[in-house]
Amino acid sequence: MPGVSQLKWYSLIASIAILGGAWIHLTRVPTTDQVIANVAAHVDFQAPDFTLSTLDGKSMALKDLRGQVVLINFWATWCQPCRAEMQDIQAAYRQHPEGFVVLAINNAEGDIVVRNFANEFQLTFPILLDSDSAVTRLYRVQGLPTSYFIDRSGIVRAANIGAMNRAYIQAQITSLSARQ
Repeated sequence: MPGVSQLKWYSLIASIAILGGAWIHLTRVPTTDQVIANVAAHVDFQAPDFTLSTLDGKSMALKDLRGQVVLINFWATWCQPCRAEMQDIQAAYRQHPEGFVVLAINNAEGDIVVRNFANEFQLTFPILLDSDSAVTRLYRVQGLPTSYFIDRSGIVRAANIGAMNRAYIQAQITSLSARQ
């Protein structure tokens, strides 16, 4: 029969093992499939409509863009991957002057900060201000940047968490532009 000292050690080791297992479980990084599942719930469904103010103070509604391919990009100025993909988004926007719209939805930052960012990157597509993050929550955004590609009939056809490159953006635009 083990002594009191041994029982304390067994109890300590068991406690550490249980706490360690709980810590690993609670702090694990989600797998790609888990991340996609959070976003993919909207793929192949109607994009939720919203109306937001542009950086210029005008209102813009998603429903008014039916008939065009739309890229909704959720971002923030402090987000390094967001900064990295902006030039590729801008290049795609310039390359497709008709039938393609980018809606860059800034998440809860002030208009001066956002305007400075837009000027720095020479962005010419609409920048929308989601000052209370209502649209960000509506789209179940899990991280920034997050992008949704919407076809001409308003159906979400692709979702992406993380920075996109020019080839991916172009492939999505080409695919959705070919759909009728």
